[in-house]
Amino acid sequence: MKKFSRSLLLQTFDRKLAEIIQVDLPVLKEIRKFVITSGGKRIRPLFHYFLVNMNNYKGKLWIDSGAIAELIHAASLLHDDVIDNAEIRRGKYTIGKLYGNKVAILSGDYLLTSAIDHLSKMGNIPILNLFNHTIRELTKSELIQMEWEKNPKISMNTYKKIIYGKTASLFGAVAESAGILCNLEKNDLKKIRDFGVGIGMLFQMKDDYIDYFLPASTSGKIENKDFLNGLLTYPAIVLRDYLDNHEKKIYLAMFAKPERNEEDIKIIHDFYKKYRVREKILQKMKKEAYSLVAYLNSYAESDIRQIMINQIEKLSGETV
Repeated sequence: MKKFSRSLLLQTFDRKLAEIIQVDLPVLKEIRKFVITSGGKRIRPLFHYFLVNMNNYKGKLWIDSGAIAELIHAASLLHDDVIDNAEIRRGKYTIGKLYGNKVAILSGDYLLTSAIDHLSKMGNIPILNLFNHTIRELTKSELIQMEWEKNPKISMNTYKKIIYGKTASLFGAVAESAGILCNLEKNDLKKIRDFGVGIGMLFQMKDDYIDYFLPASTSGKIENKDFLNGLLTYPAIVLRDYLDNHEKKIYLAMFAKPERNEEDIKIIHDFYKKYRVREKILQKMKKEAYSLVAYLNSYAESDIRQIMINQIEKLSGETV
């Protein structure tokens, strides 16, 4: 496979996205422009490229399957922003804010149907079935999240089901589709999918960690946003299971309130410090990263393998 620079890779995927999102309405032209120029890092298609490259794939369908993964991700963000009543994403107004939630929902649907239509034209039935199943997982996880939204009694098992469906299942599909293109045997196909799922779970764990433990000047995000919105994410669930009965009453009362304030932020961070939750999460992330790097080390040494190892180590560290 010909090697590309990162910038050329991104241009390749952007051209494919523009090709897939065929438009004949003015509003859809705006949606296509939004998807292509929204500032996303194209993590999923790049991850797909790295894996097919490491497995010595010689064809060109990696461009299609990588772009489809990004398209599914973009559609899920459009729907998420409506569910969350979000007005800003990556520093820009959301489609819902600009054109209304009905347009955002229908635009997300259009992106999904565009992805499925392109998948059918690829002629690879296993990859078609794989991404269709992943779209179902994304939808199911949203329904589970809505059922448990802002409920402080959510179990860690339920939370993991949500982040598996919303984040890790798509990473798993990206990895498995790479394995399918490379004609991996059944056992190796399972290993590469498990690797992708592991990346997705670590990715979401780090995102939850950033919200509580990194300043806005470092992360570029609003500090304690999930807590202020009353959302139970990984750090808050880990903390809850360490609290004594009196502390748990305080904790539950904070999440039961319509809004949380600066005093509540101080209280929950005092709890985090007392029970060393930050350190525990970092330790957990490093443990997960160790097994992911072990998988990569089963491949021959290469520049791409080292890039992936570096990214995993960064993902499991304190910084962004």
